[in-house]
Amino acid sequence: MYYAKKIIPILILTIFYSCSSSKPKTTVQVSSKSKKKNISSSKIKKTISSPSQKADTQKKDELKNWQKVDFDKLESDYFSKSTGQKDTKKIKIENGQNKLKNMEAVSENVIIETNLENFQKLNTNRKNGYSNSLRVKTVYEIATETQPNLFLPHDEFETAREYKARVTEQVKLMKEIVQMTSQKMDIRNAQRIKIAKEKELKKVSLIQSLMAESSSNLEFSPNDIGRYNPEKETFPVVLHDVQYQISVPREEARTFKENFDSIKIKGIKQLKPKYDISITAKKAHIRSRPNGSIIGIASGGDIFEHVQDEDEWHKINYKGQFGFTHQNNADLKLVDIANEYEYLDLVAIHPTTGSLFAMISVDELVKAPLNLASRKISESGLVDGPK
Repeated sequence: MYYAKKIIPILILTIFYSCSSSKPKTTVQVSSKSKKKNISSSKIKKTISSPSQKADTQKKDELKNWQKVDFDKLESDYFSKSTGQKDTKKIKIENGQNKLKNMEAVSENVIIETNLENFQKLNTNRKNGYSNSLRVKTVYEIATETQPNLFLPHDEFETAREYKARVTEQVKLMKEIVQMTSQKMDIRNAQRIKIAKEKELKKVSLIQSLMAESSSNLEFSPNDIGRYNPEKETFPVVLHDVQYQISVPREEARTFKENFDSIKIKGIKQLKPKYDISITAKKAHIRSRPNGSIIGIASGGDIFEHVQDEDEWHKINYKGQFGFTHQNNADLKLVDIANEYEYLDLVAIHPTTGSLFAMISVDELVKAPLNLASRKISESGLVDGPK
């Protein structure tokens, strides 16, 4: 930079003087013309002298103008512009790099801060009984907030007996707080249980009212009648694709069948309820069939879908298959209404005598025979479960 500052002004001056030393062509042309035409010497001198004088005056004016020019200023302006352009580019690059560094530093700081916060949270969770979203105050903290004077450190003007009495008061206060909080928890749990029972009762009453609204009296004729069984005194009949048995005494059985076309059946039609089975026993056996092999063990509070009842057994949906549990093990809970109807209190009316005969569906009749073990369970009220 130092040599460039010294060399550039010298180059500019040499170029200027080289340009000023060149002679004008007009004088030569004038002189050549004067030679050819044989003009007088005086005239030639005049023609030559006049443009030369003009050229000299021009040179002097140009020198004066160049002398007025501040080359140091030109040089400083030139180098300041070139260095300024370079500096602006450098500044832009440096600014961009600084931004990147700042962004990286900020991201690193954020990561470090979040890791530190998580670490501190984990430590405080372990030490002070905090949860991730809710801070649980300890009994000591609650007691300190209620009576801070009791939990001050041992003062130099306080006797050992006074300090010991204050510590016993601390323990007493903390025990009272524990007792109060446990009572509050018991009250809240009782309120929750009460609210849950009220909701369940409302739901059951709503389902029952819907079932009552859907119920209606009906009267119709059976589709078909089978052969009479004199031993059991029953007729098999088909009604809406469901097989029933009608208990008819032998003395009226003949006329009942002869007037079969005139038989009327009356009953109630209503929407079928849906039940769940809630295990009330601590442990209950789930069997493959009534008095069958054990396929599983249910715990108290477990809930299963109820399918139907067979004698003293509840048929349930147990892990995708049918299972049976004894009625001593569980309670029925009304939960919903099915999209199908059931027929209740069905009776067949004798066409000539007007006698009423009860009807029972075959599904309710086809049950597994009760053995002695099942009788003992039902009569004793014991739970069918592991001992």
